[in-house]
Amino acid sequence: MANFKYKARDKTGTMIMGNMEAASMEAVGMELGRMGHFPVSIKAASAESAGVWNLAVPAAFNRVKPRDLVLFSRQMATLFNAGIPLLTILSVLGEQIENPRFRDIIVNIRQNISDGLALSEALAKYPEVFSELYVSLVQAGETGGIMDEILVRLADLLEAAEENKAKIKAAMRYPQIVMGAMFLAISFLMWKVVPVFVNIFEKIKIELPLPTQLLILANDMVQTYWYYPVILVAGGYFLFKRFISVRAGRYQWDRFKLKFPLIGPIILRSSMSKFARVFGTLLRGGVPILEVIAISSRVVDNEVISDMVRGLGDSVQEGQGVTAGLRKSEWVPGMVIQMVAAGEESGTLDDMLIKVADYYDQEVDRAIKTLALLIEPILIVVIGVLVLFLALSIFMPMWDMSKMARRG
Repeated sequence: MANFKYKARDKTGTMIMGNMEAASMEAVGMELGRMGHFPVSIKAASAESAGVWNLAVPAAFNRVKPRDLVLFSRQMATLFNAGIPLLTILSVLGEQIENPRFRDIIVNIRQNISDGLALSEALAKYPEVFSELYVSLVQAGETGGIMDEILVRLADLLEAAEENKAKIKAAMRYPQIVMGAMFLAISFLMWKVVPVFVNIFEKIKIELPLPTQLLILANDMVQTYWYYPVILVAGGYFLFKRFISVRAGRYQWDRFKLKFPLIGPIILRSSMSKFARVFGTLLRGGVPILEVIAISSRVVDNEVISDMVRGLGDSVQEGQGVTAGLRKSEWVPGMVIQMVAAGEESGTLDDMLIKVADYYDQEVDRAIKTLALLIEPILIVVIGVLVLFLALSIFMPMWDMSKMARRG
């Protein structure tokens, strides 16, 4: 007989831990099942690391990432398609999931389903992991008996969203690195290098050129009043967060972003893509259209576009259709209106919306690449101007000093 440590959940979902002597891990699992508990982990007591260094990983580092959810959805779809029962699927996936937090959630979901809840109801208990969109589509899959198809669509939807985020991050990475390096270099010059030259220039009796005077003024401000910019930035950030914490402020900020040169068109296309893909996917899943509108309005990140989507509900209830609601907004491109109108007339609105989303995904990709190409030369010019200014500020007085020395 060996000693095993186990973690299990009782019928209420409460985690319990303890030791048990048994011939094998399988025997421990069978005994826990006989007691009405669901095993989470079983390991030999000797395998436990001894000492104070056996620390648990904080939950913040175990958050469920989108790629975890994508993989989970695809695996579930494959197993559903193979005709495997839901409880067995969750048991299998629960053993394979590496993220401890996600694994515990799946264990809890399995227990809830064992107690009589539907899958969508069990998922809804974890809104921080399974969004309203995810739960609604799963519910539609349960109703229509197309769970495997719905899970594939969910995985595609999540993947598309992550790909767009990754593209934007990749495009902005180079400018962020350059701007960060430039800030550090200028900070070092202003704190360590420039003061040395300022002391030299203040001792000589020559008229300093304008660039040098500006540099000395900037250096004095940095050395003496450095805390003013810090207070200003911190205060501005606090006020900005307060401003966008209310819906009216967030609406104005999102409207400003949509009108901002270069960035605005990318945000609009990205928002249109997300709206169209979510709307089309929900419709294709058989979700009622008013519920589709409500969910889509909450999923879209931009408050202006979200407000436009909410307005579609009134248009549909009045019998005017989705197209009439889209025509009322200044932000919806004509191409979207035409494709939605064609979809409503032909009864293929879901297909048309997915095509709109695919088109705008490609447009966002092209726009991001164009923006990256524009930012690079702009940064080079900015860096060149700063380097030229610093060079003139430092070397012009030195040239004057060398002229005076030759004359003397």
